[in-house]
Amino acid sequence: MKWRHPTALLRWAVCTLVALALFRLWPELDLGVSGAVFDADGPSRFPLGDTPPVRWVYLAVPWIGRFLLLASLVMLFRAHTPLRWRRRAQVLLLALVLGLWGVVNVGLKDHWGRPRPTEVSAFGGPHPFQSAGTVSPYCDRNCSFVSGHAATGFTLMAVGLLGTPATRRRWWRIGVVAGLLVGAGRVLQGGHFLSDIVLAGLVMHGVCLLIRAGWLRWRLRQRLVHARDRG
Repeated sequence: MKWRHPTALLRWAVCTLVALALFRLWPELDLGVSGAVFDADGPSRFPLGDTPPVRWVYLAVPWIGRFLLLASLVMLFRAHTPLRWRRRAQVLLLALVLGLWGVVNVGLKDHWGRPRPTEVSAFGGPHPFQSAGTVSPYCDRNCSFVSGHAATGFTLMAVGLLGTPATRRRWWRIGVVAGLLVGAGRVLQGGHFLSDIVLAGLVMHGVCLLIRAGWLRWRLRQRLVHARDRG
């Protein structure tokens, strides 16, 4: 079992810094995407966000997150859960608790203060636009940076973390597609900027890399201990 995650973590850090720099240097990316679905003259400022499919996804995602948490706990404590699914449950639970709840909701959304698109002056709100990653006083909690709904979708990439390379790639794609689809709905609703979605994915990917790195190190130590005991 080779230790390759420092390289993966370095690539993730570079991608995250590039994404942050891109959205900070060109705020037009955020304003342009949200502006494309904004209707200043209509009864709703973000009319596509009121369509039934978008509303259904918005309401369903938090319950999906709770279901994934409950399912993980059931598989962990169920006596006859196959080892493969027990491991999947372990990493999914860690991603939900450490990543979605700890880093995204408690760490970022409740402390960064970024106002949502509906709250900025460019789209009829009271506050000035804040670029991605900027700490501001315009929102107290549950703010725009980053998207919790999108992060819930991205969490699915954790399911394949301990599998073969093909399994990891498959679940990574599933998580990315789920996160982007959910995130697109939040952009249509005026609930998040494009950068909130992209960086939610990067945050959850980083959490997944750290979880896998920790598991690999633990497995390596276990093997060394067993080899020493046999010797």
